[in-house]
Parts: sequence; C-alpha cells; structure tokens
Amino acid sequence: MSLTNHLRVFICVVFMGVLVGYVFNAKKDITDNEYIEVVKEGYLSNFSDVTVRNAFNYAFFEPYWRYYKAKTGEHVVELSGDITFQGKKGHAILQFVVDEQNMAFSAHAMKFNDAVLSVEQKNNLIGIVYKTWQMKQLAYQ
Repeated sequence: MSLTNHLRVFICVVFMGVLVGYVFNAKKDITDNEYIEVVKEGYLSNFSDVTVRNAFNYAFFEPYWRYYKAKTGEHVVELSGDITFQGKKGHAILQFVVDEQNMAFSAHAMKFNDAVLSVEQKNNLIGIVYKTWQMKQLAYQ
C-alpha cells in the first residue's frame, strides 16, 4: 500500500473511534429517578382525586418523563406528550420543580408547541388534563 492509502485507513480508523466514543458516552435521559416517582405518585393542589401519573397518562399521548438537575441546583422533572389544547393538536412540556427537603413539588413552567404558556394558560391546560381523566372515568362506569 502506498503512503496515501495508509493515511486514508488511519483517518478512517480515527474517525470511527471518535464516532464510537461519542455514541457510548452520549448523555442519556434519566427516566428512572426518585424525583420522577415523587411527582408521578403525588397530587397537584385542587386535584386530590387522582395521581399526576394517572391524570396525565389519560390526557397525554405517549407521555415521556425525564429528570435533570438545573443549573440553579433545582431538581426538575419534565413531562412531555401530545395533547389538544385550545383547539390545536400539539406537543406540551410541563416542568415540575421538586423540593428535596420535604419531597414536595409544584408545576413550574409549561410550553405548548414551543410557546411558553402564561400562568392562566398553564392552569387551563392542567384543568383540561384533569377533565379528560374525569370524562374517561365516567365513560368506564
């Protein structure tokens, strides 16, 4: 083999090594965490009839839960999924902030189709989630 071919093989091997290293060291989403369980098994104020998990599992299509620690040090549980809101089908993301001292949480921020929702819109969307759960419960009775 010529020097050029050796150089090509070397570059190819180095590139493949970097690619394999990147794939195996890529940061994975944390989807199994004690803070996720706190939120899933907990209740939002004014909605003590059903756990957060059950309500959102009924209302969101393919709900996805993940945990991360924010740069501010807060423990954040993020729930995302598809839902119909204000007559539009779209993707919603809701962030819960968990207080590690007393393992309580609150709904913090919410987006729908990449637009940040106001407090009123967030409360409306959460209300829709729980109304959906109630309507499905009535349908099964």
